[in-house]
Amino acid sequence: MSNELTVGIIGLYTIVYVIVFFVQKSQIDQTKEINASMKSFMDIFKIDEVKKYVEMRNERVMEDASKMMMNNQKFKEMSDHLIKTTTEPLQEFYKKTINDRHIELLNVVSQVIISLEPDEREKFIKEVLPNNQQALMDMLIDHEKNKP
Repeated sequence: MSNELTVGIIGLYTIVYVIVFFVQKSQIDQTKEINASMKSFMDIFKIDEVKKYVEMRNERVMEDASKMMMNNQKFKEMSDHLIKTTTEPLQEFYKKTINDRHIELLNVVSQVIISLEPDEREKFIKEVLPNNQQALMDMLIDHEKNKP
């Protein structure tokens, strides 16, 4: 009976193995079908072509909008008015406040530079005030010419 039991167990394992084999084969076939359908779907829609189309469409919309804005006299008038009403107050503020402050600071800097020894002046300007070097050097030359 031990032999019959062993043969029965082996037979049962074989049947289970065959069932598992067919289940796995059907899953593999389904996966292949899904991959094939996805590939055909991706072939229909070429992503790069769609991106190019979207970019071209956006460019055309922007060109149309810019043409409409440039050709529209009312838009020009509104933009001119807006520019005038926003820039003029800023210019006035600059002229009244910032310009006076810059002149005041420039006078202080020029007095500091003039108070330095003549051989230290150029070095100080180059090291401390490199962005204003040309203007300050011109000022220094004018001071040297007007010096009594």
